[in-house]
Amino acid sequence: MSQMRTFIRVGAPTVVFGFAVAALSLVAGSATSTHAALIDGGKGPQVLIGTDDDNTANPAIQPAGVAANQSLNNTDILEGGPDNDVLIGKLGSDVMLGGPGRDILVGGPDPGAPNSDIQFGGPDNDVSLWAPGDGSEAFIGGPGTDALVFGVTDRSAGTPILSAPVPGFPYGVPTANVSGQGGFCTIEPAPAGSGYDFLVRFFGRTSGNLAVTVRTREVEQLFCTSVAGGQITYADLTQPVPAFVIVSQAEVEALNPTVGFMVR
Repeated sequence: MSQMRTFIRVGAPTVVFGFAVAALSLVAGSATSTHAALIDGGKGPQVLIGTDDDNTANPAIQPAGVAANQSLNNTDILEGGPDNDVLIGKLGSDVMLGGPGRDILVGGPDPGAPNSDIQFGGPDNDVSLWAPGDGSEAFIGGPGTDALVFGVTDRSAGTPILSAPVPGFPYGVPTANVSGQGGFCTIEPAPAGSGYDFLVRFFGRTSGNLAVTVRTREVEQLFCTSVAGGQITYADLTQPVPAFVIVSQAEVEALNPTVGFMVR
């Protein structure tokens, strides 16, 4: 398994630009049909997408006649390069490492379990985008001002739609409906000795049921939906007892310009 390494580097990306669907193409890199557990970003801004092909349907992984599951159940490892990257995990419980630069990590934009991802932002200001259907996850932000965002990700055929280019992200950023999401978040301290700072829980508005828990460490900002719906809320996780306040779109943009480009 030591050669399980596929590089997917997207120039005019395979993800869908909201403004230019017909212009999509895959360029650069050496994308292949081989099994891929590790996807490694190169130099310059990248869009890295999980291949979801490390599973029992892949004969390179699962030899014929072997009953025991030899696969990683669609799990990928996505490692960003030194610039601003967008990492999209898709299916499987992925491990995502942003690395240097302002990175955006999208865990499991496709429905289906399991989608419980482990995300490391790395140096600089990073953003983790959680969407309904993703599983319980962990986001370790690292140095910089890092943000966790809960919102309904805009998608096409299961893949996040990217915006027009924005400063620092020449291929655009994933966009999401935060104000109109059908649930809300709570914050509580993580158990002592767990290694995390907070447990952020997401509840369905209609059912009131707990859907998922996201563990955070070294994450400074949290954006979610108001309890009543229709508005964006923000919590400063650097405070000893963080609490949600309602914020406008302009305030979101002032708090975190990258998140401002992403949410509505």
